[in-house]
Amino acid sequence: MNVQDEVNEFQPSNAAEWLLVLRDDPDDAHLQARFEAWLQEKPERRREWAQISHTMSVLRRVEPTQDTTSPVVLQYRAAAVRRRFIASVSFAAAAALVGIIWGPDALLRLRADNVTGWAETRTVVLADGSQVVMAPESAIDTDYTKGQREVRLVKGEALFTVRHDSAHPFRVIAGQLTITDVGTVFDVKAGGTVTEAVAVREGRVSVENVASHDAPVQLDAGQMFQVKAGKGVTDAIVPQEVGLWAQGFYVAHSQPVSEVVGVLSHYLRGTVLVHGYDLGAEKVSGLYKLSDARSALQTLADGQNARIWNVTPWMTILNR
Repeated sequence: MNVQDEVNEFQPSNAAEWLLVLRDDPDDAHLQARFEAWLQEKPERRREWAQISHTMSVLRRVEPTQDTTSPVVLQYRAAAVRRRFIASVSFAAAAALVGIIWGPDALLRLRADNVTGWAETRTVVLADGSQVVMAPESAIDTDYTKGQREVRLVKGEALFTVRHDSAHPFRVIAGQLTITDVGTVFDVKAGGTVTEAVAVREGRVSVENVASHDAPVQLDAGQMFQVKAGKGVTDAIVPQEVGLWAQGFYVAHSQPVSEVVGVLSHYLRGTVLVHGYDLGAEKVSGLYKLSDARSALQTLADGQNARIWNVTPWMTILNR
């Protein structure tokens, strides 16, 4: 089978994959016909395609230093169902108070060279000239002794831009993953809704899941590897969106409200909670401005017919 046959046999399974395939060969009539057939199969696919197309059109107009207007949010609307939540507020307030009393994780600073606080990003230039941009509430520990180049992502998320040196491979350890760089730009997450995740913007990386006996996975630009429920999954992504948070923006594609709120919470003081599984599980898509996370949260709430309750200066609840 030649390369063209392999391309013809490949069947994208979501809008992000179709975006990449159509971008690579926009004049292929057969490919366009397959795409139209895919759109016709399910009504929600046109909505999914419209969302990712709109997001990409916005991204093309975004410059890192540009002061944009309120976040653009595209959402799946659900019926507005009012729910009472007074009984759970006292418990949530108590949980938030525990976090305030104990404060930031003091032990984390003993395990890491660099730690960022809420709404703080930091660029760390390593000894070899490689750069690490740390997301808020993240921690890394570096080890450049004995000729090795190793960074452990203890917590959070970081964007790596690596200087290639075949004699001294650059490695990132995040939980059960070991990522070996081949001179590239890639993003790594530790914790959150997935156990660990790696996304490549440029170049190539090798990802080894030490918890399994599988062979290392090779990732190229536009690919992501993530661990969910102990299993590794590789997906196609839009490479321009990798590490977009380092420029002050966050893109969601059909992600749960709770996951988006989790990202925004790193840019807001105190604890932010989503009350109710139904609301937290609803899917939203959009481009969010992280430097104005409060407005982004309000826009998210408006789109889901939800309300924001500022229970205390240290706790915010999103509910319906």
